[in-house]
Amino acid sequence: MLSDTLTRAVRKKPPAGQPAEGLLRSFEENVGVWAKLYSDSRYDEEADTETVVGKSLETLLRVLGADGCSISIARWNQEFLVRRADGRPSRSTHNRDTMIHAGCLGHDALRSGTPHFVRSIAHDPLHYYPSSVRENEFRSVVCFPLGVRGQTLGALSVYFGESRSLSPAERDLGTALAQSAALAIDHSLLVDESRRNYLSTVQALVRSLEARDSDTSYHSLRVTQYATVLGEKLDMSSRELRALQYGAMLHDIGKIGIINEILNKKGKLTKEEYGVMREHPLIGARIVETVDFLRDAVPAIRHHHEMFDGSGYPDHLAGSEIPLIARIVTVPDFYDALTTERPYRAPLDPSVVLGEIRKGSGKAFDPDIADLFLSIHERGELSADPCA
Repeated sequence: MLSDTLTRAVRKKPPAGQPAEGLLRSFEENVGVWAKLYSDSRYDEEADTETVVGKSLETLLRVLGADGCSISIARWNQEFLVRRADGRPSRSTHNRDTMIHAGCLGHDALRSGTPHFVRSIAHDPLHYYPSSVRENEFRSVVCFPLGVRGQTLGALSVYFGESRSLSPAERDLGTALAQSAALAIDHSLLVDESRRNYLSTVQALVRSLEARDSDTSYHSLRVTQYATVLGEKLDMSSRELRALQYGAMLHDIGKIGIINEILNKKGKLTKEEYGVMREHPLIGARIVETVDFLRDAVPAIRHHHEMFDGSGYPDHLAGSEIPLIARIVTVPDFYDALTTERPYRAPLDPSVVLGEIRKGSGKAFDPDIADLFLSIHERGELSADPCA
């Protein structure tokens, strides 16, 4: 077990009166920091792999008291380096020129599956060192292979500004920390892959709607772009922003359940036909609520036709009763629907539609969202290109 390995490494204390070894002493002083990071990275579904790597490196720098730490990801052909700069961690990313290339120390560590240490980089005739190592004038380095589930992820490199030795206890400690970092990175890579699969599912749903109503596809893409800008300006969390994007992309998915004669009618809908069309938020919500990863997006799909004053549908919610992501989607949905051509009418001039949003603030629209949309539109921060 990882915890047993860490415990064995820490328990290898020196004889009484002899100072603890550098890495070991620093780890003992900061073990709580690493434990929290390791726990958080395993259960934080919001952090992408680059974030996990960056946080791991900064924590390792502190925990080990090193002058630099890097993680090379084999599948990306990238290396992420954190070094001490004026007492603070400084991050950089390097492509291709990494410690796991053939001829480098990390490459040897990967091939052997064991740590490799060099006391003096300047006097090492056997290995090539990337420019990032030379430029930072590191003196000593130890490379640990990163692997999990029988797969090679890359290598962890720990750098020191002075030439030094590495004890067996420090070697064991570094191996254990590399193992925990590999587990966290592997988990985040799996989450990243799941997100890509999720996105493919959403795109497939949108394509199925596009086959019924070609106007809706680009409309949904534009609404998603507009809503994303609004969400970012509101400092939404990554989870909230993802729910907003999925909800915006799929807000009209319920139109799949509307018959073609109504969905693609050229003229004005009758009262009965309009009643049928008003069912699409409920149909969409029922479709999406059965998909686990899309559940957070359901409020945007069900409630994007609610009005701030309670006069909307389907549930006649008002004010803050309307979920935030639905209040956000409502504004760009209205704007894009009126500024683009539809089978039954010509597009309106954007200035006219912006005027309608101004008049509807506090009635049809959340006034804060309406004001934000108007201000970022005025600053030219909204892209109208669905492929941008």
